[in-house]
Amino acid sequence: MSRSILLAALVSVVCYASGGTPPPLANGLVLWLDAADASKMTFDAQNHLLRWYDKSGKSNDVTVDDSTGALPQRVEDAMNGHSVVRLSGSSAFLGKTIRAAKGPMTLLIVSRRLNGQSGGETWQRLFSSRPWIAENDNVAPNFAISVQQPSAYAPALFVLELNDVPIGPFAVGRNVVGSTEDLRGDIAEVLVYDRHLASLEERQRVFQYLAQKWSVAIPKAANSWTRIGPLDTVPQRINAELPLSDQANDGQWKLDTQFSDDFNGATLNTSRWHVNNATGTESLGRKPALFTPNNAYLSDGHLNIVFRKENVPQKYVRLGYRDYSSAMVRTIERSFYGYYEARAKPMDSAGSSAFWLAWTGLADNATEIDIFEIGGKTKGAAFDRLYNMNAHVWATPQSTAHFSDGSSWIAPWRLASTFHVYGFDWQPDTLRWYVDGVLVREAKNTHWFFPMQILFDSEAMWNWFGVVDDTDLPSTFSVDYLKVWRRGR
Repeated sequence: MSRSILLAALVSVVCYASGGTPPPLANGLVLWLDAADASKMTFDAQNHLLRWYDKSGKSNDVTVDDSTGALPQRVEDAMNGHSVVRLSGSSAFLGKTIRAAKGPMTLLIVSRRLNGQSGGETWQRLFSSRPWIAENDNVAPNFAISVQQPSAYAPALFVLELNDVPIGPFAVGRNVVGSTEDLRGDIAEVLVYDRHLASLEERQRVFQYLAQKWSVAIPKAANSWTRIGPLDTVPQRINAELPLSDQANDGQWKLDTQFSDDFNGATLNTSRWHVNNATGTESLGRKPALFTPNNAYLSDGHLNIVFRKENVPQKYVRLGYRDYSSAMVRTIERSFYGYYEARAKPMDSAGSSAFWLAWTGLADNATEIDIFEIGGKTKGAAFDRLYNMNAHVWATPQSTAHFSDGSSWIAPWRLASTFHVYGFDWQPDTLRWYVDGVLVREAKNTHWFFPMQILFDSEAMWNWFGVVDDTDLPSTFSVDYLKVWRRGR
């Protein structure tokens, strides 16, 4: 099946404390089907559901299809004390076009399947949108959410976020066209927004509403938000002494001159920066590219990190390094909470360009935050527009299991084409990533609570960005400046 119908989140049931929850966000809500609200339904004499009314106020009601099979039924007190709509695999609901123009969309559905409802096709649809009736709903701009199994599943929250799609004609519980993938299962609630949830706060409010009402787990996705689509209006730089994202200085920022650098000198400040040179236990690079000091230098007011094709000393060849070299530059001291901003241009090759924070000096407490990892020019996959952000835990006093929380924003331009401003706001409760002063990702800070070094480097990420094309070498990752601010309040 196409990724357009890929399940974005499916999570198991957990219990939440009882109590009232605010209703879902109204802004952008274009379809709201609530099985708990019988006043928004029309039934026949046998309690079969014929029409399910949209609670969003947009009148996007759905009607049962004309199948001769068993019609949907409302089952009382079925999930966390609320009613559900039960579908038998032979009929479902059809709706009209909600939006003909392409744009963003967020879809959330709470559903389950009991053991007695098992069977039928593997790819049974929970929701299907088919503006191109001639194509299947796994061909963009059509889209769908499917249950990828015919067996029973616990109450779960399914989520899909897309960009550049119309919405409808649509179906709930089946494919818009044909009836071979009708759902056998229960649907509790459907929410469709004609926009993306625009912040971490909005995501948590909508997810919490569904989770508490239906006693389903809040997926990990609720603890982070990533932009889908272009940047909003980019702020103008009025004051160079403030983060681009906060020109009004709401954070009351104070520049930390210990870590900030404009790279205007002839050589790196050795009291501030260290270039990996195979001393002690420091990293030698990601094989086969060896970190060497000659690949990091200052010129024209930039820190330049070069990935090149060259022979390396035989002693490193015996360790698995050969044919390529690059460099890592890192601060000597460790930095803590604050705003990190760099104006940079990634290299135009498959050698990585990375701006990150890390500390692995303690065997039982090792963490990393990737402000970006970019493959500026790759074959096949469109990594050249993929802005990769992540946060890793490599070790804690309790475990050495690897944990990560990452996401990617797709830029509307090739990231290696020119300089852009990249920012990161590291606070005790929240992590925020910025591009050109606009928020592109926000996540709860769950593990990153002690100081780390600041790093710029380039590595051979063959398994991710692919093997570098030698004709692109040497390639250079350039950093115009690094500025670090501390919050004044």
